[in-house]
Amino acid sequence: MRRSKRGHCLLTIAAGLSAAGAQAWAVDASDLLVYSIGSVHVKPHLALAEQYDDNIFFRPSKPIPGFPFPPVEGDFLTVVSPGVNLRLGRTEANHITFDYTVDQSFYGNQTAQDHRDHSFLLNTYLAGSRVKLEGNDRVQFLSGILGGALSQGQRVDRKVFSDDYRLEYGLSDKTSVYVDGAFEATDYKRGTSLYDENTIRGTGGFAFGIAPKVRLFGEVHYGQSATSPNVLALADGPHADLYGGYVGASGDFNPRLRGSIKLGYEALKFSDGSKGSSSPVVEASLTQRFWERTVASLTYSRRNNISVQVGSSAYTADAITLQLAQGITPDGRLQGVATGSVEHDQYTGAFASRHDLLYRAGFALNYSIQLWLKASLLYDYEKFNSNHYFNTQPLSYDDNRVTIRLSIGY
Repeated sequence: MRRSKRGHCLLTIAAGLSAAGAQAWAVDASDLLVYSIGSVHVKPHLALAEQYDDNIFFRPSKPIPGFPFPPVEGDFLTVVSPGVNLRLGRTEANHITFDYTVDQSFYGNQTAQDHRDHSFLLNTYLAGSRVKLEGNDRVQFLSGILGGALSQGQRVDRKVFSDDYRLEYGLSDKTSVYVDGAFEATDYKRGTSLYDENTIRGTGGFAFGIAPKVRLFGEVHYGQSATSPNVLALADGPHADLYGGYVGASGDFNPRLRGSIKLGYEALKFSDGSKGSSSPVVEASLTQRFWERTVASLTYSRRNNISVQVGSSAYTADAITLQLAQGITPDGRLQGVATGSVEHDQYTGAFASRHDLLYRAGFALNYSIQLWLKASLLYDYEKFNSNHYFNTQPLSYDDNRVTIRLSIGY
């Protein structure tokens, strides 16, 4: 009951801020939400959310004979997300941007699932007459309940690292060469029945402009992935070599269509001779503006990955996401966003019969009360289906979430 009152209190605060935002404040919000310390711009931000989740542990929706899963449980969550953004330079020019956000989640009944997530982001953009450096770094300390193929039915402490830097040199007005280095790693808490994994990859390529805003490019890459177990029952897995190449195009293909698409081939081979995965690969990201207030986007990827559940196992993942954003009011302050995605994972080797399907769909109504104050109503649906554990009846779950959120900050 105490936790429920806390959620109502937060919603009351949110409603008060919303009402205040609709009026002229005596103090300009920019005086409170934007600071300058020398050449560094400081922007604090805060989000408050109240959510109902009808399957917080991602448990099977239907009973499975012989496997006594606990019943599905739902709960109310209150999420408080303060943070700060620091920027040196201008967003449209050379800059270094740092952002920190902490998400504190409180459960109404399942208070043992309360947890705190930390996210650190760093974005770098530096450009000269011929040389350009772009970089993105992300570090996360997460403690929430895992879903999808990695579901453990409980909170899992984990650390996630991601770094990607690209250095490009212009040979002429139309031609350039570039190198890209990327590192990704996930470190699960000791005792978790999942493998830690890390991947390092290097890419080299060239680009040639065929139109003022369109470039053709070609690239090759090589990398290594490795896993290590967190429980004695899991055997040490071999490392895997990844290599392949792409050709593609990127830019503004016409006044309303922009993005990139690349096609290629990639092989993943294990060092101990276990069967890996080799297949055509695709990465596409396209945005189409149909009308002034209507924008659609499509992302699709097909790539080879190493499994963090089973040693010496790989899979090919196909993932597609469609999103439609529609401005509802002429001033653009009220917007509706519909999103749908499907991911299919097909395994190879000893687990070639395994395939996983993950469906997601969602709808959001976003209202900009002020430039610095936004209210959102969201609905999200998730369905997972796998034949990994049960040959006669697939393991599956359904999850529905409804969220009310208030975001404060520029």
